[in-house]
Amino acid sequence: MRTIFVEDTDSHRNTIRQMLNECPSVELVGEADALDSGYDIIKKMKPELVLLDVELYPGTAFDILNRLQTEGKIGFEIIFLTGFANFEYPVRAIQYAALDFLTKPIDKEKLKEATERAAQKIAEKQAPAQYQEQIALLLQNLKNPPEKRSNRIAFHRSGGAIEFVNVDDIVYCEADKDVCHVFLSGEKMFTATRGLAFYAPPLEIDFNFFRISDKQLVNLDFLKVYEHNKDYQLTLISGKMLYASRRGGQELRQYLQDNFGRGTKHP
Repeated sequence: MRTIFVEDTDSHRNTIRQMLNECPSVELVGEADALDSGYDIIKKMKPELVLLDVELYPGTAFDILNRLQTEGKIGFEIIFLTGFANFEYPVRAIQYAALDFLTKPIDKEKLKEATERAAQKIAEKQAPAQYQEQIALLLQNLKNPPEKRSNRIAFHRSGGAIEFVNVDDIVYCEADKDVCHVFLSGEKMFTATRGLAFYAPPLEIDFNFFRISDKQLVNLDFLKVYEHNKDYQLTLISGKMLYASRRGGQELRQYLQDNFGRGTKHP
């Protein structure tokens, strides 16, 4: 898998180079240390995989992608490298598009896993049209302030498929080991092949979702009644009942009191 990485810090570049040379699926064919040189080497070398540091002098990795998208030159898998925390908007935009990212300092095993995922997608020639839609969703969200973001989010499905979902249609998400079941309005459901922790942060921060337990994340727009003294029971508009954990129930009661006053809650 022909691979390039773009990183503007010398010490990080040395570490990443060493780690990539130890990844069995990677053939490292180039590197760059800035925005313009990154753009140039990607166009010249035509890699299959690019690792992109999000913060690149004198801009960001997204500036490279905008230029390449305009030229129709994004035909490679991307792994973003970022020092941003999960709650910061650039990372949430990456998560909305279900693209891969690693946080610094880079963990060698996580890097190996990410490159193996990319290699599998390349080998199976998975849905290039869907991938272009992921890139478009990412860049669309980054062009707009968070309050004007798209209300679409992408989920990984088995076999490499990507499911694009309107956030307003998600009723709740439920963890099941290393996968996540997504329950939609109209009694529809599908399973996403990543854990709840991967999808939860942007939904909690940017939309009206609340983590009622380690396993469940609920869209409060679908909440009809919360009964704290009845085993932390939530009744949804559909009649479906869910139960918060003790801690989740206490935090939910406080949230509802702070935002909607006391008594029966109808967000």
